[in-house]
Amino acid sequence: MTPDSIQQRLAAAEAACTARGAQLTALRREVFELLLLRGGRAKAYDLQDDLQARHGRVAPTTIYRTLDFLMAQRLVHRVDAMNAFVACDHDHPHAHAMLVVCTQCGDVAEWHDDQALAALDTRLQQAHPGFGESAIEIKGTCRDCSRAMAPPAAHASPGN
Repeated sequence: MTPDSIQQRLAAAEAACTARGAQLTALRREVFELLLLRGGRAKAYDLQDDLQARHGRVAPTTIYRTLDFLMAQRLVHRVDAMNAFVACDHDHPHAHAMLVVCTQCGDVAEWHDDQALAALDTRLQQAHPGFGESAIEIKGTCRDCSRAMAPPAAHASPGN
């Protein structure tokens, strides 16, 4: 991300929080910025290390509480498959997303399909009322990793 795009994302995050009646404090803004500086994907302890490099000792609970706020404001998603957090790719009014996670390289793509999510929610509520999930993770291997792992094509020798 470029410095300009990070500043745009921070301004958009602040505006979204304000519109929801929440406050993006200096700490919350800084943790979100650190996540963006890491390409939008990081483990909590990496963010803690980054914040400690700037300010000295920081308790893990400080990071987790801040990430909880950022998730509640729909700015960040937790990716259980990677035990990490990713910056939300979309400005959307809902909290649900499908996260497509490459188990090889760790790339995460965020998908929004209101029809698919509504159908899943309906089935889930029929079978298990009260269950819900803020993000659905779909794990596999991305196209680039699949290509890199594929064996080289066999070359046919003349006369075969």
